[in-house]
Amino acid sequence: MVRGLYTASNGMIAQQEKMDIISNNLANVNTTGFKKDGVVIESFDSVLTQKVNDTSVPGNETIGKMTLGCRVGRVYTDNSQGGATPTNDPYNVAILGAGMLNIGIEDADGNLQTKYTRDGSFTISTDGTLMTKEGNYVLGQNGKIVLPSGSNNVRISENGTIFYNDKEIDKLLLTDFENPESLRKTGDNLYKRTEETKESSFGGKILQGYLESSNVNTVKEMVDMISVMRTYEANQKVIQTQDETLKKAVNEVGRL
Repeated sequence: MVRGLYTASNGMIAQQEKMDIISNNLANVNTTGFKKDGVVIESFDSVLTQKVNDTSVPGNETIGKMTLGCRVGRVYTDNSQGGATPTNDPYNVAILGAGMLNIGIEDADGNLQTKYTRDGSFTISTDGTLMTKEGNYVLGQNGKIVLPSGSNNVRISENGTIFYNDKEIDKLLLTDFENPESLRKTGDNLYKRTEETKESSFGGKILQGYLESSNVNTVKEMVDMISVMRTYEANQKVIQTQDETLKKAVNEVGRL
């Protein structure tokens, strides 16, 4: 009977974690280049159940196998392509296909730490440095990308080469990965490498004057949210039923 409480409570915990993921997806439906997350729910490992302290049975009698319900097995990122939205801003780029832009984040010592993003909504600083909206540096083959100040006469080719008045300035540093699932989100629409991450050559295309929209499907996320709420409520009712049964067992059966 108490086992039912554990099983139902584990189910509620798993649904709560799934709800957190869905809420985050919906909150980022308008975030440029955002990739939605998904949840894999799995069963706990089976354990062998035996009778104990039963004087009518010599030794321990095996009853069978059981689990304690479900849990969140893993959270994964869906890297499917988002739509390309035109902006007519020469400092906006969208990636068609796999791959990511390299972003440099300056630490307290002035060193650049490389992170990755699909968000190509860049801007140019007063000194002509190409930067993200958060103030991080867009990296090129030669490090920070510096353009002639106050100029919009910039062209970015499909392979990421940056031209000013048909003169090559630099080339966007673009990276693809053999196992993009190994990357970890760090906030501000950025990803970081892990020990398992393996790079590969960039095979996508750059589209200037566009931004990649989020790949979150609002309708699907809302349907999933309703499903999670109903499953959570069903587990709540199981706990209430188990609680009432335990109450009767203590207050009524215990009197006999």
